Amino acid sequence: MKILISRNHTFCLQASTVQASIPFKPRKKINIHAKKVENDSFYSNDVNKRKRKSKTNKNENDIDLEHDINNGCSPTKCIKVCDNSEDDVDKENSNDGNTIVSNSFKPLVSREKEITWLENFLMDHLDSEESASLYISGQPGTGKTASLTYILHLPKIKNGFKQVYVNCTMVKSATSIYSRICKELQLRTSGSTEKACLCAIEKYLKKKHKMILLVLDEIDQLDSKRQSVLYTIFEWPALLSSRIVLIGIANALDLTERTLPRLQARCSFRPLTLHFAPYTKQQIIDIFVSVLESEDKSHVFSPVALQMLAAKIAAVSGDMRRALDIGKRVIELAKRTKFAENQCVETIMRDSNVTVELKQVLEVLNDVYGGGRKIENELEESLPMQQKLILCSIMLILTKGKNKDLTMGRLHDVYKRVATSRNIAPMDIGEMAGACLLLEARGALRVCGAGGAGGRARRLRLHWHEPELVAALRDKPLLSAILNDVTCLSSN
Repeated sequence: MKILISRNHTFCLQASTVQASIPFKPRKKINIHAKKVENDSFYSNDVNKRKRKSKTNKNENDIDLEHDINNGCSPTKCIKVCDNSEDDVDKENSNDGNTIVSNSFKPLVSREKEITWLENFLMDHLDSEESASLYISGQPGTGKTASLTYILHLPKIKNGFKQVYVNCTMVKSATSIYSRICKELQLRTSGSTEKACLCAIEKYLKKKHKMILLVLDEIDQLDSKRQSVLYTIFEWPALLSSRIVLIGIANALDLTERTLPRLQARCSFRPLTLHFAPYTKQQIIDIFVSVLESEDKSHVFSPVALQMLAAKIAAVSGDMRRALDIGKRVIELAKRTKFAENQCVETIMRDSNVTVELKQVLEVLNDVYGGGRKIENELEESLPMQQKLILCSIMLILTKGKNKDLTMGRLHDVYKRVATSRNIAPMDIGEMAGACLLLEARGALRVCGAGGAGGRARRLRLHWHEPELVAALRDKPLLSAILNDVTCLSSN
């Protein structure tokens, strides 16, 4: 089934068949979306290393390797993917969590003003080679990181700066940010302590080097005693000839003024601020129209249905990610309704187009915001088993746990034990975070913070009425047993 609304991309399943009689050599899978690297030095170096290893005994594998390179294919066992691939998932991090990749280089609809300001800010400091600091604020789903991702992929920005991106929800502690930055800058340190890493960074900033663009997403996670880490980082641009542009991103509007008042005392330390306001009703409509037109599905929503959906999201939060999730759920409801009316798969296959009407939008909005449906009906009808296990794990923590603190990391630890003890394959933390977002779209819970998928420090809040949820879960034997399984709360 094709998802009609997504973050500027559509997942399609493609299949092909090959005659069994045709002989072929098994080949290792390669990333078909990887962009061909113009500079072939990486490949040639790989060939030279392989040739040196088998200089005395060159076999058929070496010939295949050279043949692959001459034909523009990735060499065997080469797993490096060019970091400017245009087909990667938006705002996904690399293995170390610090390389931004994007699936689209088009600016965000309704954020043209902020993108233009960001581009001018970076280009002005790149041309003058002057240091600066910027704090970007805004609620989740307002396009902060996505807009900056687009800017960072502009050729003049990408080639002009040495870029370092760190999602601060992925660091173990506030002071460990120094070791992460050292790793990204490939700096040698005298030891593994935070002090040694900090000294290495400041020593590097005093030397002549290429302009550095340091982006710290979810910078409020670096909260520490007396805010020493945040003060230290925001003071780097004030160092003589530091040649660094610092960009911090968080949700709070007044973080630099409330948490870091000393920065306001000196003009050289005071960062500029850029606020991303929640999306308005018209902006949400414009984004929906743009996404649907790109998929040639501009008539999926009736005008009145789209107006109602946009108005409700704008009034509650202005969160575009949640608007897209709810829009996706509305379309799925429209498809189920059409199938229930026709009761014929052949009819659905011949005419797969659906039109979302006002009553379907109201039904989903009542589920998410108004509690229009009973929780018991949600659990019985449409909730997948993995999401039910997540809800059981949340209730187990809240009802039986000594520590009621609900974070993504702790929830995944408990959920993993719950699933494993029931012989159910558990999802990894990234997949579980995606399932939590689907539960959020149903109004079951709230995921706080905008860290990368699977950020262990992200907090969750249960929105469904706790006694009603417990009562609904106790009606199911498997789920009821989980609510009393306190052994899943600890690793012992």
